[in-house]
Amino acid sequence: MGTGMRTEERFIKCGVFGQIKENGMIQKPILLQAKGISKSYPLAGKVKQGRIYAINDLSLRIKEGECRGIVGESGCGKSTLLRILSGLEEPDGGEVLYQNMSVFAQMKTRRNEIQMVFQNSMNAVNSYLSAEAILGEPLKNFGGRKWEGKKERREKAALYLTRVGLSEKDLDKYPSQFSGGQLQRICIARALAAEPRVLLLDEPLSSLDVSVQAQIIRLLEKLGKENQLTQVLVSHDLEAVYYLSDSLTVMYGGWVVEEIEEIKLFDQLCHPYTKRLVQASKGNWLRLNEQSKMVYPVRDEDNRNTDEFETFTEEKFCPYVSLCPQRTEICRIEIPPLAELCDGHWVRCFFPVLPEQCAKIRNHPLRIEKKK
Repeated sequence: MGTGMRTEERFIKCGVFGQIKENGMIQKPILLQAKGISKSYPLAGKVKQGRIYAINDLSLRIKEGECRGIVGESGCGKSTLLRILSGLEEPDGGEVLYQNMSVFAQMKTRRNEIQMVFQNSMNAVNSYLSAEAILGEPLKNFGGRKWEGKKERREKAALYLTRVGLSEKDLDKYPSQFSGGQLQRICIARALAAEPRVLLLDEPLSSLDVSVQAQIIRLLEKLGKENQLTQVLVSHDLEAVYYLSDSLTVMYGGWVVEEIEEIKLFDQLCHPYTKRLVQASKGNWLRLNEQSKMVYPVRDEDNRNTDEFETFTEEKFCPYVSLCPQRTEICRIEIPPLAELCDGHWVRCFFPVLPEQCAKIRNHPLRIEKKK
């Protein structure tokens, strides 16, 4: 039976026109993206000079409806990246686009569409406000006349509490009366009350015990599906990221060092830092032998402590050179590009431990170097 409508018209009505893969499969559109953003901060104190480079030439494309995991050690720029994506901070260079328009140009009209759950839940709320007042704030600010009445706001706040696993009786409680896991649920409910399309999660599992972490993970998975949310999850917990995420970005010293478009490529991660991070999450990296091609932290020739990030200068060398067991002279004088190893897999390394599954190597620097 004909539809009386051309093919391209049907796709326009479905909102997916121009989003078709070569094999006919519909590809999700890019909802949020960063293009070559950089961010630095001046060193504190009168004696110290220079700047700390938190993010360096970072590009990111997040598809609608996906959960993007971002992992890395403390200080690598993950939280700074989230603040820039949310529009709370502006980058020194580059741009952040939401639906192909600048995030910062849309803050006044579409602020509710990008919401953030902060790392420290106690500091993220006003300790003098009840749960009802905390949840009522976004309802009042973004709900328009629909939630002007106090009674209507209370009913809606109670609804959001039940959605995150709390009770209507908790509306009259204050932050100090909640446990860490319960208060994190309050913060998630507050973000959802704004009816966002993008939810940025900055270490939502930190400072929570294991049982509560599992509850929050299941909650985030459930809410993501129910609300068709696009989520960006920053975490140290690789297991949680693997469970929740559809794609993964690995950061070190302000740089993206590896990225996979699909989480099924997780076992193909091959950057030396990523492999060390995976081993550390298993709790056995200190027992690695020569077969794993890993080494203990060492001191470089100039006696610098190599456990520290190379974020204090603009010198051009690999950010992981001081700890990498595969480093050579080129790593000390040049920053490797973020090159595509195979479909949906990028790595910033001259000499990655190439996975056997990558049969198709696309102009990777390692291959180019060997050809010379």
